[in-house]
Amino acid sequence: MENAINSRIKKDCLGNEIDRGYNNALNNDQTMDVVRHKLEQFQAIILKDVQKHVKNCLDEVMQELRQQYVQCQEFANFAQAEHQQKTGIWTNRQMGTIAAATTNTSKENPVVDHNNKDKQHIQGTINNVGKTIRHLPDKIFTTRESYLTAFFKIGSDTFRTSFAKIQYVLLVWLLQHVFVFGIYYACRLWASWREILQPQSFTGKLWSCACLTLYALSQFSFLIIACFLNFKLDLPFASGIVLQLETIRLLMKMHAFVRTNIPRVLHGKVKTDDQLTQHAIAIAFPSFSWYLYFMFAPTLVYRDFYPRSSRIRWKFALSRFMEVVAIAFLYSYICECYIVPNFSDFGKHSFNISFITVKLFASLMPFTMILLTGFYMILHAWHNFTAELLRFGDRMFYKDWWTASNYDTYYRKWNVIVHDWLYEYIYKDFYIYIFKGSKFLSSLVVFWISALFHDIPLCFSLHLFFPAICIFLGLLGVLLVFITRLAPKNFGNFALWFSLIVGNGALVAAYCTEYYARFNCPKLIENWWNHLLPHMWYCYHNNNNNI
Repeated sequence: MENAINSRIKKDCLGNEIDRGYNNALNNDQTMDVVRHKLEQFQAIILKDVQKHVKNCLDEVMQELRQQYVQCQEFANFAQAEHQQKTGIWTNRQMGTIAAATTNTSKENPVVDHNNKDKQHIQGTINNVGKTIRHLPDKIFTTRESYLTAFFKIGSDTFRTSFAKIQYVLLVWLLQHVFVFGIYYACRLWASWREILQPQSFTGKLWSCACLTLYALSQFSFLIIACFLNFKLDLPFASGIVLQLETIRLLMKMHAFVRTNIPRVLHGKVKTDDQLTQHAIAIAFPSFSWYLYFMFAPTLVYRDFYPRSSRIRWKFALSRFMEVVAIAFLYSYICECYIVPNFSDFGKHSFNISFITVKLFASLMPFTMILLTGFYMILHAWHNFTAELLRFGDRMFYKDWWTASNYDTYYRKWNVIVHDWLYEYIYKDFYIYIFKGSKFLSSLVVFWISALFHDIPLCFSLHLFFPAICIFLGLLGVLLVFITRLAPKNFGNFALWFSLIVGNGALVAAYCTEYYARFNCPKLIENWWNHLLPHMWYCYHNNNNNI
C-alpha cells in the first residue's frame, strides 16, 4: 500500500514537472514571439532611418552638384585673378595669337629679347613715343546655350526636387474638398432637425450643442491630419507648403461660411408646420452653388452675392499666371545662388556672432526680394488670375502698405483678404462676446492667432519645431504697433522699411539656419524637452565642446 502511494506521488510529481516544463516552454515561445516582434519593429525603424539619411545625403549631393554647376558655368571667371586668361563658357572675347607689330625700335635694334617676347605679346608693343599699345581680345565662337536657357535648366532641377510628390498633395486636396462639401450638407441637416426638435426644447439645445462640438472637433482634425500627412509622406518644402496653405485656406473658408449662416438660422422664425419649416430653411440657407463659388473665389468673407465683371479677359489672366511662374523661377534662382551657399554648411564649422552677422547681412538683399516678389506673386498676380477666371469684381486684395508710417496701418493694408477675415470673424466675436468691449485684448488675440497660423505652414513644411514667427509677430509685432504710433510720419515710414528689411532677413535666415542645422547637428533626444530645443543650440553646444 505504501509503495502504491509513493508510486502515485511520483507520478503526480512527474506530471506536475511535465506541466511546468510545458508551461515554461509555452512562456518561452511567447517571450520569443514578443522579442521577435520587437526586433522586427526595431529593424523597420532602423531601415526607415537609414533610408531617410540616404535620401538626405543624396539631396545634399545634388544640391552641391547644382551649386558647382552654377559656379562653373555662370560665375566661372569671378574668382580668377585679373592677369589670368578668361576661358569660361560665358566668355565672349579671348586673346588671339596675333603677331607682334613691328616698331621703329625693333628695326634699329634687331636683337630680340626672347625672355620678354611673351610678356610683350600680352601687354602690347611700344610705339615711337614710348607708349604701350595693348593687344585687344578677339571675338570667339563656341557651342553653348543662352544664359537664360542654362538658368531655366537649373530652375527646372530645383522645381523637380521641391515639388516632388505633388501628386499626393493633389490627391489629399481632392479628399479635403469632399470633407468641405460635407460641411455644407451637415449644416443643412443641423438646421432641419433643429426646427423639427423645437429650438427652445432640451432636445433641440442638446442637438445644437452636439453638432457644435462635432464641428469644432472636425475642424481641429482637419488641420491635424494635414500636418500628420506632411510628415507621413515626407513631402519636400514646396509640396508641403502648398498642402499646409491650402488646408488653412479651406479652414478659414469653412469657418466663414458657418459663422455667417448659422446666425441666420438662429434668428429665423420658429414654425411648427413641416412644409413651412422646409420653406423657411430654403430661404435662410444659401444654395450649394453659392457655397461652391465662395470656396474658390479670392476672398475669405462669405456673402451670398459678389460684384461680377462682365467678361473674362484671357490675356490679362494669362499674363498674371506667367508672372507667377516667372517669380517661382526667381525663387529657385535665389535658393540655388544665395540660400544654399550661405547656409548649407551651417554647423559643419565653428561659428560665432560675427559669423552669423555676416551671413545675415549678406542675405538681406535676396530675402527682401523674396518678401516683395512674394507679395506681388500671391496678393497681386495669383489673386487677379483667379479673380479674372471667376469674374470676381472686387480686386482690392491689398492697399498702399508701402506708404504706411506705422505698423498698425501696415497690418491693415498688407493683406486685406486675411485682415478682413480676422476682423470679421475673430476680432468682432471676441470684442462683443468674450471681452465685452476691450479692443486691446481682442487685438492681442488676433495677433496671436495670426502668428500661430503663419508659423504652422513653415514649421510643418520644413519638418522642424521653430516658432520664430510666433515670437516675432506675437510679441515684437505687438510692441512695434505701439512704438511706431509715436513716430513722425516721414521717419515712421523709414523705420517701417528698415525694420521690414532687417526683420524679414533675420526671420528667413533663422529658418534657413535651423533647417540646415537639422542635418548638420542632429539632436540627442533624452527627454521631451529636447524635442523643443532648436538644432542651432546643438550646433552651438558642439562648437563650444570642440573648442
